[in-house]
Formats: sequence, structure tokens, C-alpha cells
Amino acid sequence: MTKIILHNSRCGSTYVYLVLDRYYRAKHGDDSEGSFKSIYEKIYNFDEEKYVGLHEYLVPEIVEQVYYNDSLWVWSPSRTETIKKVNNWDLEKDIKAIFQSAGDSPEKKERRSLVSRLINTHDVVLKYPLLTNPKPEWDVDYISCERRDTRKQLKSLITSMITGRFHFAPGEEKKRDRLKKFGPRPGTLDYWTKSIERSWDAYRAIKPKRCQTIYMEDFENLKPFEVLELIGIMDWSKYLDKGFDVPVRKAWHA
Repeated sequence: MTKIILHNSRCGSTYVYLVLDRYYRAKHGDDSEGSFKSIYEKIYNFDEEKYVGLHEYLVPEIVEQVYYNDSLWVWSPSRTETIKKVNNWDLEKDIKAIFQSAGDSPEKKERRSLVSRLINTHDVVLKYPLLTNPKPEWDVDYISCERRDTRKQLKSLITSMITGRFHFAPGEEKKRDRLKKFGPRPGTLDYWTKSIERSWDAYRAIKPKRCQTIYMEDFENLKPFEVLELIGIMDWSKYLDKGFDVPVRKAWHA
């Protein structure tokens, strides 16, 4: 069974991905929680493993890959903990790259081709940034992570861009709280609000009709097993204890 998680950035899709990843790994014999590093770095031998979790695989700008001899290694060198040099940072360019439909690329096509092959032979959980890739046509289960409060979404996005921190590991709550001071001013949010609203219009225009939609406001405070039940996965207790966790904590919307 393949689950494709559609998203428009900063809508809780990583949390949903990690919950599903934990479920499918446990179903295939690995009930470990994983580490914060493992969110981005994975090594798969497709001959031996029957489940593949791909977090930001279709964003080659931040995720590197080596695919050789039916094995895949993915990692993300750009997810650092440093503060960006704002003087040399083009906010407008970065926001447009996320919230406006981007042109396709040979690298993205190659990666989607691999996903197409894996769907026929493996269980796959894949995050899919809908506005920067073509409308997906796979015959799989789609879950769209969306957000009602677009202003909070925008604030989260810009703060992530400024700090370079899109996610936090368990135990990093104090660091997150210190970095909040680098968030955008109200005027910046006012300037970009219409852009994010238009991006959602474009997103919903190409979203697959057969798609389950969940809103971050409805699941952000749910426990992992409750997220699985929200999605419709009710047999999680066969593979996981009720208190199972994932290696990420709330970021800027907390």
C-alpha cells in the first residue's frame, strides 16, 4: 500500500509522514523510533526491504541521492542549524520557489520514475510538494495536509527560512523558543498573505479528486496513534504500543 502526502509547506506533513513511516516500518519488522537525523537520511536495499519512506525526495534542491545497484541513499546537507545571513538572502525568491508552481526538471522526472517503479513492488510513503511537481497520476492513496490559518503558516515558513530550522528534535524546545525572536514583522506577513492565499487556490485546483484532506489544526495535538486512526489505519496496535512516538517536535506554530 502506498500513501502519498500532498502538501503546500508548513502544514504538518512531516509529522504525518513520520507517523506513517513508523507504522509501516513496524509492520515490516522495524519498530524502532528512529533519530532526528533519520528524517532526512535513509539507506535502502530494494532487494531486501519491502517498505520505502521518502521524506523530501522530490525536492532535489535540499535532498541529495545516490542510486546504484538497486540501492538508494538519500541525505540532506542543507538542513543545518545556522542562522542565515539575511543581508544576502532573497526572501521573495525563496517564497516564490515554494508558493508558485515551479518548472519541472530532469532530476525530478528521474526521481518520480523511480517512485513509479517502487509503487509496483513496495509499500511507499512519500511526501509530495504539489505546487513544485506535476499533478500526480498514480493509483494510490492520497492524503492532503492543509491549513486553515494561512497567516500562521506564512509566519512559520518565513521563520524557518530565516533560521534554517524547519524541524526540531525532541529536547530542542528551548532552542526553538530562543530562535522565535527571528520571526517576521507584521508588515512582512501583510505583504505576503495574498500570495499564500493564491497558492492555495492553485493547489486545490490540481489536487486529485480522490484524496483524503486533513487540516493541521485538527491533528497537530493528536498523539501518533490518534493520527493513524484519523487517517483510517486502525490495526496499528498489531505492530506498535499505544505510546509510540516519532523523532520530531512542533516548530514555530507551537
